[in-house]
Amino acid sequence: MSQFGLRVFNESGQLAMDTNSFTYQVIWQGVIDFSGTVPSYTLNIAGFNPANCVFMIIPTRAQDVQSSETDGSGNIKSYPFVTVSVGQVVVRFRNPSATASTIGSRVVAKGYAIRYAV
Repeated sequence: MSQFGLRVFNESGQLAMDTNSFTYQVIWQGVIDFSGTVPSYTLNIAGFNPANCVFMIIPTRAQDVQSSETDGSGNIKSYPFVTVSVGQVVVRFRNPSATASTIGSRVVAKGYAIRYAV
């Protein structure tokens, strides 16, 4: 009998998630583009709740992936700063408590809001 789906194991090799008992739904997806002058995105997402949702950012360009921890490009290739609340996700190009001279992220990425249930 064939099985299909996704299985995720933790660092101890134990099954942590199995799509046979875990369902999810993409409730929002879009491009997060900090390559220009946009300082932040405020995304109003119906049904988003940090209690049962996650927001993921995945780079879309090879040049936005750091080659190593010692990559000298620093914050330019860093992941944007994300704040979540019920019904809303705010994505900023740098930490809101950073100084104005702090270099922010310049990545172009795909963002996903995912609701899950067990």
